[in-house]
Amino acid sequence: MNIVDVVTRVDAERIYQHVLKLEGVKHPVDSPQKLNEAADYIHSEFEKYGLAVTEHEFKIEGLVDTLRNIEGAISHEDGPELLVTSHYDTYPAAPGADDNASGVAVMLEAARVLAQEKDARNIRFISFMEEPNPVYELRLRRVAQSLGLMDDRHRFTTMHAQKVMRQLRTLRRQAIDAGKEYSEAVSEARSQLEGQMTESERKYVQQMEKNHRGTTNTSLPGKYFCLGSASWVENALRSGKKVLGVINLDMVGYASDKQHSQTYPKGLDPKMLQTYHVNDLTIDNFIIILGKADSGKLIQSFCAQSKLDSIDLPYACLQVPFDYQVIARRMWDLLIADHAPFWRAGIPAISLTDGGQFRLPYYHTPADTIDKLDFDFAAKICKATIATAIDTMTS
Repeated sequence: MNIVDVVTRVDAERIYQHVLKLEGVKHPVDSPQKLNEAADYIHSEFEKYGLAVTEHEFKIEGLVDTLRNIEGAISHEDGPELLVTSHYDTYPAAPGADDNASGVAVMLEAARVLAQEKDARNIRFISFMEEPNPVYELRLRRVAQSLGLMDDRHRFTTMHAQKVMRQLRTLRRQAIDAGKEYSEAVSEARSQLEGQMTESERKYVQQMEKNHRGTTNTSLPGKYFCLGSASWVENALRSGKKVLGVINLDMVGYASDKQHSQTYPKGLDPKMLQTYHVNDLTIDNFIIILGKADSGKLIQSFCAQSKLDSIDLPYACLQVPFDYQVIARRMWDLLIADHAPFWRAGIPAISLTDGGQFRLPYYHTPADTIDKLDFDFAAKICKATIATAIDTMTS
């Protein structure tokens, strides 16, 4: 396969049309019908491309409905597979154009292009359920509404409650940054606010503590978020499935040239990043490539393909030199996407992102809509993903 010839078939208009179709709240509690419609859409697109389509179903305690990951495979021989992944659900009340219709759209276009190549083999495309555990959210809502703390639109009914919960999130974050486990951080934040909370607010936070009892930073992926990918990895390990590597696409559509629009999580010094065609790491006009020590080959390939004249994708790359346990303790922000369960299992994986909450001002809000996205940028990411898949599977 000639990489340059193949990537010219990437169509930014198709990526736009996928996002147009998928934008909208897709949540197992708030909008299960839309969630299932999105899953069906991905399933039908995979079938349209001629992929072998399967669904990996899983359950979570406290939710009646069965959840599903959607898979489409190009597989002409036995052997380890390269995975190209995304997530199709959204945060409650967020239409999720960037988070993560953009990732699904790029994955689907990569699948369409690669499916046309007779020499393509052993590539599996998967869209997971990734956003926070809906059962935890539902329990909190029920408690809040029974106490009169939230209305039927899930808004806090008093300014005091909203202020206290904002303070609690800040204190919880500070405790985690100081080395506390997630469950300990929640309890510590509550104790610091004890004198400021009403009885109703105290009962609400007690439910929050109950939700996260025993939750460690290492167990967050699979217990609080990344439920679909964690379940998939567990099943793959149990069945002996071989995975060569993973390219995860999570929020790949937003870029701008505004000053100071890119920030970074605590513990990540921008000087740690290797860059290509990036003049200012505080201006968010590049893709972020994130990998672990065992992801070196995938990182090197993606960086090399990004530099091709036919792609020319600016990037900032970080290969984290720590194992999973250390990352969970020191840099847990690096584990809030579907690459995390693969890292924990020792499977090479890279995450491609526009920066998420550290870039997108509309993150997890109703303003995450299609008009904010840059589809030429997304098309370049799609091209680099396809080129990396070809390079990885033919080298």
